[in-house]
Parts: sequence; C-alpha cells; structure tokens
Amino acid sequence: MTTERRRYFRLEDTALLKYRVVAEEELATARARVASHALHAANLALALEPLERRFAELLPAVRREGRALADALDVLNRKLGLVASVLALEQGAEGGGTWREHEPTVVNLGGGGVALTATSPLTVLTWLAIDLVLLPENAAVRAVGRVVDCRPRGDEFAVHVEFDTLREEDRDLILAHLLRRQAEALRRERDLRS
Repeated sequence: MTTERRRYFRLEDTALLKYRVVAEEELATARARVASHALHAANLALALEPLERRFAELLPAVRREGRALADALDVLNRKLGLVASVLALEQGAEGGGTWREHEPTVVNLGGGGVALTATSPLTVLTWLAIDLVLLPENAAVRAVGRVVDCRPRGDEFAVHVEFDTLREEDRDLILAHLLRRQAEALRRERDLRS
C-alpha cells in the first residue's frame, strides 16, 4: 500500500478515546509528549514482555486442561493489557486543559486522522491532544491533531481530526489494526453466506 493510500485508508471501529484542546503556545509540548509517550510505553512494554511470553507458553497447556479456564485467563490477560496501555497514556496525560474522556466509542479511524462524536462543538483549526486505545489488543497511541470539520449531528457533533503529529510506528499500528478488523469482518460475512 502506498504511503498516500495508507494515509487515507479508513474504517469504522470501536476504541477508547480521550482528547483535550491544546492552545497554540502548548503545541510544542504536546508534540513532544507524542515522542515521549513512545519511551514510556516502550519501557512498560519491555517490562511486560517476559510475562507475556510466559503467559503465551502456559496458555496452550491450560487450554488442553479446560477451555473455560483458558478463556478466562485470556480475558484477564487482555484486561491487564488494557490497564498497562491506560497507564502508559496517563504517564504523559498531564499538561493542563480539560480532557474529554469517552467510554469505548465508535470512531472512524485511519492513518491520517480520526472522526469522532463530541458533546460540544469544536472550532475548525483547533489543536487536540489525542490518546487512543485500540481494542481488543489494547494498543495505546498518542497523537496531536487539528480539527478540520465539525458538524451538528442531532444533539452531538461529528468532529473530523487530521493527525499532525503521530509516530510512524503508531501509524503502522493503526493500519495493521484496521486491516485485521477488515479481515475479521470479511471472514464473518463469508461465514454468514456459507
């Protein structure tokens, strides 16, 4: 997939999303947090890696003993992964301003930006600091983006944000996630037809 096509490939998905408005004078700091997030998240990921490897080694044996127990452990492992991702995001979430937090919410996500639903309007060209957790793998992504469109949709607002600052590894992570989700949807569709 070319860089340009990768940038505009989009898919509707469910994710954990948190954002806050960033003033122009805070922009350099917000952009720096995108890079430092990688360091915090990488440190946490490195610490969890041996535990994750050991868990992966033990799970097949547990699955042979009892499918329900293996499924329960797998769910518990995902919950711990989500906690680790949120902690990684929270390590750099300070910075003033009011964060707008969402429960798992439907977003239209791509390598170039995200469309979300907001309870209050956001002015076009407003800067946002965005923390995103991709589900179910609980991968944490931090970005800075700019509102490019905001339109009323019932009692809420459809907000379109173009990423300005996003680590290339995180863009790749988003695209790999979206391709997996697309493959899952195609598999489900194929199964329904057969």
